Amino acid sequence: MHAEEINAQASEWLAREQNGLAPQEQAALDAWLVQSPRHMVAYLRLKSAWERAGRLAALRTPMRQAPPRKSAWALLRLPVAAAAVLALVYAGKSYFQPPAPHVVARFAEIYTTKVGETRGYRLADGTRIELNTNSRLRADMVGGKRSITLEMGEAFFQVAHDAKRPFVVNAGRQRITDIGTKFSVLLNDSTVRVLVSEGRVRVETQAGIAGPAPVTADAGHVVIAQGMEALVFAKPGDEVARNLSWRDGMLTFDQQPLTEVAKEFNRYNVRHIQVEGKARRIRIGGSFKADNVDAFVVLLQQGFGLSVKNQGDKIVVSR
Repeated sequence: MHAEEINAQASEWLAREQNGLAPQEQAALDAWLVQSPRHMVAYLRLKSAWERAGRLAALRTPMRQAPPRKSAWALLRLPVAAAAVLALVYAGKSYFQPPAPHVVARFAEIYTTKVGETRGYRLADGTRIELNTNSRLRADMVGGKRSITLEMGEAFFQVAHDAKRPFVVNAGRQRITDIGTKFSVLLNDSTVRVLVSEGRVRVETQAGIAGPAPVTADAGHVVIAQGMEALVFAKPGDEVARNLSWRDGMLTFDQQPLTEVAKEFNRYNVRHIQVEGKARRIRIGGSFKADNVDAFVVLLQQGFGLSVKNQGDKIVVSR
């Protein structure tokens, strides 16, 4: 994309920002900023010039004559300040100073994975994140904040200890605060599941939202929060390991209904398993590659004598 196009897009975002951005618009702006360093530089330069123009206007002595009548120019979508900034840019003036490297950190980092993909990240504070299939989160690590928003999917956190800066994960209606730990968070529609493998977390409803009383969960415990309810229960170590086997690209089951197993496989594959009839009663145990749905249905066919029919992006399993 040419520099003129990038500058035009940056000015459009700045113009929209003056009237306030809706959450969806803010997410779109953040995505555009991290898409390319050129986007970020253009945005910061224009914003710097815009703010400089505002300061100069505030210092200017007011003109004595009455202000002129509004012309058709006032109907333009782009504010005059933005137009002036663009004029300076195109004229090649040297009024802009390159932004300091740390300025980029003002904006939240966005991390995503596709269906069937898992990926690990390391944040600026040393915290490690493993993002599961088809997931998206936003990390805001500015100044004294260590704030994560899980927008969809599942993530495992190995938090770097910092007593002065709590590590907070927002998911759905819930706010999860780390108390020195390793834990995973799964956001499934309006349900949030927190699995603690080490240390302790505090789970509470976000400010301004009605919900259950805050709960604390230690290692080997699960919190499931939905609506006005929050359930806390213990899990044996082997079950915790099974629930986190996706970190190694595996799905592990212990005599679970085939319908549940199929639902889990469907999270990692574009082609989905549909279980019908008596096959729904079958229970499955073992470990399987999360992204190899074809091998799994072959095992079902050979081990249980089930009927397997491929119908485009759907695999129908029945008895």
